[in-house]
This record gives sequence, C-alpha cells and structure tokens, in this order.
Amino acid sequence: MSSLTVGILGLGQGQSHLQAFQSLEGSRVLAVCDQDEALAQRVAQKFNVSQVYTRFEQLLEDKTLDILVIATPDHTHGAFAIQALEAGKHVLSEIPMATSLDEVRRIIELSERSGLKYHMGNQVRYAFCLQDVQRLIAAGDFGELFYGEGEYLHDMEDIAGPRGPDHWRIQRSLPQTTMLGGGPHAIDTLRWLMNARFVEVQAFHASQQTRWGTGHTTVALFKTDNGGVTKITVSYGMQRPYCLYYSVYGTAGSFERTRDQGGPMQETTNYLYHSRLSGTQRLIPVTLPNWNNPKLARRFSLGHGTMEIEQAQEFLTAIRADREPAIGPREAARSIAAAICALQSADAGGGVVKIPEF
Repeated sequence: MSSLTVGILGLGQGQSHLQAFQSLEGSRVLAVCDQDEALAQRVAQKFNVSQVYTRFEQLLEDKTLDILVIATPDHTHGAFAIQALEAGKHVLSEIPMATSLDEVRRIIELSERSGLKYHMGNQVRYAFCLQDVQRLIAAGDFGELFYGEGEYLHDMEDIAGPRGPDHWRIQRSLPQTTMLGGGPHAIDTLRWLMNARFVEVQAFHASQQTRWGTGHTTVALFKTDNGGVTKITVSYGMQRPYCLYYSVYGTAGSFERTRDQGGPMQETTNYLYHSRLSGTQRLIPVTLPNWNNPKLARRFSLGHGTMEIEQAQEFLTAIRADREPAIGPREAARSIAAAICALQSADAGGGVVKIPEF
C-alpha cells in the first residue's frame, strides 16, 4: 500500500495534525508551511519533515502532495480550501469550513465535480466520551429527540492573553467570531449526536465585550427538522475553566455531560437516564475517558488526546475507499451554514433566519 503524502499549512494547531498523520501507517508528512519561517524550520527539524515553505502557493505547486491540511486563521479556511481543491489536493480543514455561504457552496461544487475528498476537522466527534452516547441515540434508545444543548466556553485570555492584541483571534478589524470560532465544535457535535438538521435560527450577542473590544458571547436557538429545539452558547468571556458541554433529551431517555471537565487524558463523567429503568430517581453517572481513546492512549497523546489521530485515520480511509468522509462537504455545510445564519441573526438583533438545506 503506497503512502498518501501530506502538507501542513499553519503550524499552531497544525502541529497536532502533523503528529497525527506521522503516527499512522499509510501516510507521510512531506512538507510544512508557515509565514513564520523560523517556526517552520523548527517544526520541520523537530518532526523530521523534509520540505519547508513560507507561502501557500508553494504547497499548491508541490506535485508530490496528495493531502493539504489547513490550520490557519478562521477567515482564510474557505479560500484556501477552494484553491487546494482547484490544485487537485484532498483537503482536511480546521473548523470552520468557511465564513460565507458562497465559499461553502464552492467547496461542495469542487469536491463533488473532481472526486477529491474534503473533510472538516471537528475532532470532537471522535471524543471517546461521546461515541457510545451517539450510538445509543442513533439506535433509538432515547426515543424521539426534542431538545439538546451545546456549549463552547473558553476564556480568550487563555489563548490570546499572553500574545497581545495583534493575535488574529482578537484583532479588532477581523476578530474570531463566536459561532464560527468555537461554535462549530458545539453546533456540529450536537447535530451529530441528535442526527438532526437545523432549519432556522434566532440568536443574540451579549453586549459586553472583551478587554480588546471584541464580542465574546452569543446564544442561539435552533429549530430542528423534526420540530425539536436546541440551544447553543459560545463564550470567550466566561470566568470558568474550559468546557465543552452537551445534553440531549428524548421521549425515552436523557444524556448530560458534566460541566466540570478535566484535561484530555483524564476521566470525565456522563449522566444518563432512561424511562425503562423502573424506580430510577436520579441521573446515572458513568465515568469514562475524556478526550482520548484508551486503545490508543498508551502509544499516542496529542493536545486533544487521541481525537486528531482518529480523525486523520478516518480521512485516510475515506480517500482509499473513495467514499464520503465522516464530515464531508455537505455534512460540514449543514453545520457551518447554521453558524453563519446564527451570526446573521445576532448581528441583526435577533430576527429569525432560515438555514439552507444542502
């Protein structure tokens, strides 16, 4: 089996993807690219990567590369994915897929016309603590789902505070948004858990701002295609530890993830309840690994546990089998269009916005 070759664009989060692909049989990272040449050289030396680039165009022109990983600032993802697909590369992109509906539609068009694979990298779908819950829900054990919640709570001081006001996440001219920044982790993961499509949204921004003058909290209510309702909250300003929270409620059972969460390699607690369990008066706690798969944890450990490794393996398998990746272009579009429409609603003061179907 010949190896699929990989180039990494953006060497912040990109380093996790680099290590994930390097750890798997059937893939080789041949090139890294970052506009910070000193950083690119250090990363290449550390991980024994032969080719170093400082311009995206150099990656596009490199005929030895099969896959490009896009791990740059949010607002660049759509344009870079389009260019990569036009250059004949498979694409694994960090969230969000894009920041405009036009870019979303173009990515779908290019990938479907060319047969190239596109995968939006929401690694949270590979979280071990959510896999069994999703299988129970998909099997119908919770009955008909009518409500769910997703929260991405991450104080921006943790990321941008030490780096100053020029960091891309907090630049006043084009700061990272809520719903297209951390929001896809909440939106896409909750949609996956509930096997739902979001059809319309109404959202509001909190008027408070970060110390850099950027917005930090948005709350959105989504109507689902079966008539249910979900709530998504994204905040970079809450004074609390990092939290990715999910809950799902159905006619036969409920799931809630704890908001008191540890690190990627620690244990966490889920709470389950089912109407068939006679006499049950309280939610049942289930303790299990947090963001890592224990079958891989002894060999590999990245910043998000083992989730990037499983995500990379899924993408490699999809390419070899010539099938749609788990979060292919239309599946990604359903989540990112929901995020874009939520921002449109909140920016307009809270009106209802219909979400394209894809």
